[in-house]
Amino acid sequence: MSGMETMNGSSTGAVLPLDPAEVRRNLEPLARASMLPPAAFAGQEVFDWELENLFSSGWICFGHVSRVGRPGMYLKREIGDDSVVVVCGEDGVPRAFLNVCRHRGSTIVQDSEGSVKKRLQCPYHAWSYGLDGSLVATPHMDQVDDFDRSCFGLIPVRSAVVGGLLLVDLGGQAPDAREHVGELVDHLDHYRNSELVGGGRVEYSVEANWKGIAENYNECLHCPGIHPELNRLSNYMSGEEFYGAGEWCGGSMTLTAGDAATMGSGGGHASSRPPITGLTEAEERSVLYFALFPNALVSLHPDYVMLHTLYPRGPGETEVICEWFFEQRSVEAEDFDPTDAIEFWDMTNRQDWHVCELAQQGVRIKGYTAGRYSGEESTVHAFDNMIARRYLEALEPGSRPEPIREGAAA
Repeated sequence: MSGMETMNGSSTGAVLPLDPAEVRRNLEPLARASMLPPAAFAGQEVFDWELENLFSSGWICFGHVSRVGRPGMYLKREIGDDSVVVVCGEDGVPRAFLNVCRHRGSTIVQDSEGSVKKRLQCPYHAWSYGLDGSLVATPHMDQVDDFDRSCFGLIPVRSAVVGGLLLVDLGGQAPDAREHVGELVDHLDHYRNSELVGGGRVEYSVEANWKGIAENYNECLHCPGIHPELNRLSNYMSGEEFYGAGEWCGGSMTLTAGDAATMGSGGGHASSRPPITGLTEAEERSVLYFALFPNALVSLHPDYVMLHTLYPRGPGETEVICEWFFEQRSVEAEDFDPTDAIEFWDMTNRQDWHVCELAQQGVRIKGYTAGRYSGEESTVHAFDNMIARRYLEALEPGSRPEPIREGAAA
């Protein structure tokens, strides 16, 4: 065993204190499976391992490409102790960098999003960097020996854009991004996700584990009691599950309210937005919900796309950014008003956060053991499987547990 390895196969030192037998029970077929162990939601060591091995080593969703759609536009996010900025270059290509000045290590960008003209400038000593990350200005460095500006540009982070989603890989060793997104890209492209533009954003701090938030998103058994407004528009037992290659899971729900045109306030018909170009009549009556591992929740509506990105801040704390994206023609219309979609989902989000926080309180109670899945929680099971497989690969190095597929491809 090398000095950089641990007893559980992690390459960076974080220990994963889980019982392999408990993890394997999650990988059983749905009718026999148990949920993830309570320590997966409440344990600090598990959280530390996840930051190193899931969020700092592999593709994560950084947001929607339209947020860096013009030269100088940037996004900044924190992943554990790391700070990453993605900025659109003068050539229109977004590039990711560590948000740290090469002089004395100050962070450069302070706001979570914004725009600059041609340079990113460190607020400490005014070292400046071009939009391609190159070092272009260094006050008082003229008399320093052997100082080569070309060796002190911003430190690059691997990034990619797939289906309108901006992805970053801090570890730099993940498989190709298109392999990660897999066949989900077909749905994203069909809804023209890469062409959509922003129409709203709300940030939340949720006192719950990031996995519990994703699990909640992947089922609607709670909808009649927790989301009566949503359930009136879309019956919780409607729709079907989707399957395909890639690290994602999800399915559809149907707009069962006869006069509803979308998921929004006012009974789903408070807006005159047209459907996204190219959708079939059946698709105009459906909403697709997908979870892209580990941190993106993508909802494809008849007339807009909603994206949640999850950023773990502790075992029981998650920052959630929720954004809405629309076709350019809708945004440019004189009567464009996204309020119906934003108000509806802000209400629904807050209802979800409440029960996620209740569940987080419960998993910390001594004596609680992992529950069982109902027959209608196959998508929750599929998401948990993506985590359990990675747990088991660390706990039993060399193992390659296969994903469970409960049904045929839709």
